[in-house]
Amino acid sequence: MPTKPDVDIGTGRAATSSVIQTLLAGLTQDELEHVANDVIRDNRSRLQAAQELFEEIGRIEAAGPMDERLEQLRHDYRIAMLNLHAQHQILSLVVERLGFVPEVDGQRPVIN
Repeated sequence: MPTKPDVDIGTGRAATSSVIQTLLAGLTQDELEHVANDVIRDNRSRLQAAQELFEEIGRIEAAGPMDERLEQLRHDYRIAMLNLHAQHQILSLVVERLGFVPEVDGQRPVIN
């Protein structure tokens, strides 16, 4: 795979999707599955971090008086959710390109 793909990295959602698709296009099926596994692990990690922040905010709010850390936690949670959403978009594009959701670390994908 070339280290510097010939990709126009314009702005906007369509440009981002196009850049990701171009980066994925040069991968073999095995490489793509490896990328999908790593992206899924990263997504799970980001989800867990956001959940922990959410729960900590709930504990502090339930305790009554405002804790000085609450505003920082709320900010951290917003940033975590923005990052999680962005990561989810990447995950969606990778899985779409792969054509299936791989089993990662012994966990089968949840299909609704």
